[in-house]
Amino acid sequence: MRFNFRSERNYDTAGGLRRRLVFNIIAFAVMFYTFFFLVGMCRAAFSGADIPNEYREPANFDLTLTFIKGINPYSTEVLEGDVPGCVFQYGPAFSLLAAGVHFILPFVDIFVLHYIIALICILAAAVMAAVIAHENSETLLPASCVFLFTIACTWRYGYINAVPDTLGVTILVLVFFVETRRRIPGREYIEAALAVLLLYTKQYFVIIAFSLFVYKLITDARACIRLSVAGMALLALSVAVINRTCPLYFTYTLLIVHGVSGQSVAQSHPLFSNINLMHLVSSVYSEAAVTELPPTGWAFEALQLRSLISIFLFVFAGMLAGIIKAFIQRTPSFACSRLFVIHSATAFAALLFLGQNDGAWLSYYLELLMPPVVIYSFISAEKNALDDNMAKTAKLASSVLLMFMVMYTTYRMDARLGYFEKSSEARAVWDKGYAYCEASAKKGEILYRAPMGLNALAAGRYLYDNGHEMAIHQRFLDEYNNTKAYQWLFPYAGRLMKQHIDYREKMRDKIAGREYSLVMKTATDEDAEEFVSRGFLEEHGYVKMDSLNLDMGWAFYEVEFWVPADKGELPLEATGTV
Repeated sequence: MRFNFRSERNYDTAGGLRRRLVFNIIAFAVMFYTFFFLVGMCRAAFSGADIPNEYREPANFDLTLTFIKGINPYSTEVLEGDVPGCVFQYGPAFSLLAAGVHFILPFVDIFVLHYIIALICILAAAVMAAVIAHENSETLLPASCVFLFTIACTWRYGYINAVPDTLGVTILVLVFFVETRRRIPGREYIEAALAVLLLYTKQYFVIIAFSLFVYKLITDARACIRLSVAGMALLALSVAVINRTCPLYFTYTLLIVHGVSGQSVAQSHPLFSNINLMHLVSSVYSEAAVTELPPTGWAFEALQLRSLISIFLFVFAGMLAGIIKAFIQRTPSFACSRLFVIHSATAFAALLFLGQNDGAWLSYYLELLMPPVVIYSFISAEKNALDDNMAKTAKLASSVLLMFMVMYTTYRMDARLGYFEKSSEARAVWDKGYAYCEASAKKGEILYRAPMGLNALAAGRYLYDNGHEMAIHQRFLDEYNNTKAYQWLFPYAGRLMKQHIDYREKMRDKIAGREYSLVMKTATDEDAEEFVSRGFLEEHGYVKMDSLNLDMGWAFYEVEFWVPADKGELPLEATGTV
């Protein structure tokens, strides 16, 4: 029997066989693209594990190595040392995981291991999100697109980074995954544990707790009580245990973080300041605009929102269409769909504050906001396109919207969130910087800066500036000493900050005595809160040997290399040749 496309049979029944076939064909095209996307992403990340992908990445390696050495970085014993301990502003979950895996697989390079774990986290989040989409759809298209775009939600300066964000996104999606399981015993207790775990992974992910509370309150009051009681009990227990065993923990993860984010947001400019409004509206697709970032504040947030919308415009439209239809029909789009909407609204409200922080470009929005938006949008868009109860015109419009969600978003994502492969020229610059370090290490101690921190950690040398010390300075210590609430909540913070300030003074004394064989400084750290200025170095007999512009993918950092002029020949020629 031949398959007659012109027969009298109604192929629009149950969404239409032709439409389903088209969606599945496009799904395979998305899978094909995703394969090469992942290959390129992995190649970019693993081609040079000795080169950090982000300024603060050495801090994550530093914390992991501290755990591997059996040191508790949150113990008050750290305050008794000759040098300050590792500073880390986020939760230790990722580094604890990496240290645990290293205990099982000690032969794997510790830096490569971080990237492997991050990649596994990225893929795990994408798989769980895709499973949720597949369970609530009738073709492969939603699942394939959700898999691809969830990977993009973990984007941070070139995707695979040894930072807690990847684990945070994975646990966030895991909460959605647990909630969408039809039969799972103790669901609320598992979700409460995951929410508390997120607090110790990267603090701002804990907003899922509020989303869950509101969702349970609306859908199941008893489940809401179980969730709330379990969450508060686990939180109280964890805080008690941590305060007893790791008394410095909350000083780092609450007070020091406040010192950074509070200063950043305090410098916020009025909305649309430092940027022309007409330029903002007219240059939605301008790649150059990303290089015109204000330092922080509302203008910085406006630029991020513009970039986010330029990538996910039709995904947001798909979510809006699904919400409108569910509101009109007074029926949820699919099981647990209200949780995705509630969390999207909660995340966006939180981002009105968090988005002003001058942290990683777009990462807050992609990590907190986009996973539920992506899942909800593609499921609801496909349901609309295959809904027999909708008029043919409405189904056609939904199908067209779904096509734009797939094709336009993929195109924009590839253009604005592309992975960064380090060129041979960029690698040569890093190799030159590492050569300076190795040559100088033979002559004495090196004062490292964060961009070159991996060299110190790999060689077992002391690294003070791992990228997470920026909040510890005299001005913040003065604020602490004048704030009774800080002193009551964080009783060891004064000693901690004083230790760092005193050690920085010791480093300056060592520079004055020309005891460092090499001093690094970033080109922008002329601020009094930083280590040293060019004038201070020149005054005490140091000369600049070279200045290298180090490529970290999304951003470049210029690092200057200074050596004492009165101790014979320079470690290398001023040209930097090895």
